[in-house]
Amino acid sequence: MHLHPLLLFLQAFTLVLPSVVPDAPASRAGVELLDPTLPPALPARTPKCTVAVLDHAFAVGVASLPVVSVNYTQPPGCSAPWTRVVLEVAMAASAPARKHRVAAVWLDGVEILRTSTPPLLTAADSFWRVQKDVTRYAAILSRLAGGGTVSMIVDNSAVDLAAVLAANVSFHFYRGELSASSTHTGHPGVWGLYREPADLVIPISREHGSYGSGFWFQISGNPHAVAAPVTVPRNTYRSVLEIFVSYHADDESWYMNPLRFTYNAGDVAASTANGGFRQLYATVDGRFVGGHVPYAVIYSSSINPYLWSPVTAIGTFDIPSHDIDLTPFLELLLDGRPHEVAIGVKDAQKYWLLSANLHLWVDRWSDAVQAGIVEYTTPTLKVNRNGQWHNQDGHSEVDAEGQLRFVGWVSSSKGNMTTTVTQKVRFKSQVSVHNRGAVRQVDVVNKEKTAVTTKSGQRTVGKVQLLMEAPLQVQTSVVRVAGGPTLENTRLSHQLHEAAYVKELSAVSMSTLSDRQEAEGSAMVHDGEAQWGMASTRSYYKYNDENSCYLRTVTTEEGAIKVDMASRSCSAVSDA
Repeated sequence: MHLHPLLLFLQAFTLVLPSVVPDAPASRAGVELLDPTLPPALPARTPKCTVAVLDHAFAVGVASLPVVSVNYTQPPGCSAPWTRVVLEVAMAASAPARKHRVAAVWLDGVEILRTSTPPLLTAADSFWRVQKDVTRYAAILSRLAGGGTVSMIVDNSAVDLAAVLAANVSFHFYRGELSASSTHTGHPGVWGLYREPADLVIPISREHGSYGSGFWFQISGNPHAVAAPVTVPRNTYRSVLEIFVSYHADDESWYMNPLRFTYNAGDVAASTANGGFRQLYATVDGRFVGGHVPYAVIYSSSINPYLWSPVTAIGTFDIPSHDIDLTPFLELLLDGRPHEVAIGVKDAQKYWLLSANLHLWVDRWSDAVQAGIVEYTTPTLKVNRNGQWHNQDGHSEVDAEGQLRFVGWVSSSKGNMTTTVTQKVRFKSQVSVHNRGAVRQVDVVNKEKTAVTTKSGQRTVGKVQLLMEAPLQVQTSVVRVAGGPTLENTRLSHQLHEAAYVKELSAVSMSTLSDRQEAEGSAMVHDGEAQWGMASTRSYYKYNDENSCYLRTVTTEEGAIKVDMASRSCSAVSDA
């Protein structure tokens, strides 16, 4: 079989597994693009086995690419149980491409990764690697012992690109005890909610997605939601809905959208002027069961691409999924009949790509369990919108806040357990435009507190509390030349702070994550695409729990790494 040269390059690239503290870069042709987060997921020990499942060269010369699917059977010597499973996607590009693309990987229709390509700014070959702990999907991987399908798509381009994107997809399977410093995943929210993988994972995705345009649903304004029928086993005692989402076209930078009530010639286009607020939500048979304000992932081509080379923006390599605990609503699902589970985005514009996974824990000692809803408190999210504009200049503000509380009980062989889910949301987006539209200031505040508590009688047997805060500030100034290119200057500050508190009986664990980027740069833009630019970016990442700490600081200037320091000691790398 003849392989594309980029695929041969990737096979060599993926032979060496990375250490937690990065080594000095090896001498390789091409430019490595990186995400300075915890290299995580790969413990220092050698995996029980590594299985390459897909090699493909995506020819990105068309606007919509078909999904690539391959048959996969779990090797006999690599069967469950596993301590950890790590997905690795290595990619390489043969030519510059300033327009990002979104990609996804599915197992039998269950999405396990949503990712975005970094900016490809040089003529030299570029390569990068995405690693993700996918142990939570162990039920699907175990099922693949009888055969299944692994699918991948590289999608979302409004322009033709004369390039090839080569992808190599592998799984690393680990067994045995992990060291204390390897028990984390680098993402407190995931680590807390998925301590024990589910027994079943049911996809909420398009049927026959292994052909054509993939398993994800597309929504473009109205209707704002898509649905799929789901039949839940009657012995299910816990349920969590995981939603994957990415935004495109008119909503590619939804978090920066101004709010305009009228539209005049020369003003911001009406299709992108409905304000910087979106709410991701889910319903069961039309009943609201939870939601989130999405974390604002900045795609490489949304804001000056020179800010994100060779270090990518927060969350682009592993776009965060969003979890909604449905355990209080099991009464609605345990009758053995199909039920409609819908996912949607409030105030969405063209267009969003969504899919979801329903994680189910079942009682092996019972054919059926009993469940009931005790409390359903979900006042309408309060959203205030204000805007004052004169021609192209003005100011707008969208302010949203709310809280919910759901309580339900489940009686199984584990006893009668009552689960309480509470959530508080606070969101604010401010957009100011001055100097005849030449200067824009965007300030976003996104805060969320979620708690899931399980009690047996008056005794608390489990509690997960997650705190998230994600401030964003963007300043842009534009110098326009009639009939010529535009010079855009950008200054940006983007952060993600997460904290998790997990209690299981008498065992308590806590973890925190701080991911921050400060960037400044200029770009010459013609026909909506950056033709030339320069920038500097500083990334600071810190993760710690009761067993370990990981710090990394990376500074880049004009496309080159100037400083790259990483350590397991929380005092070794300065936060200055």
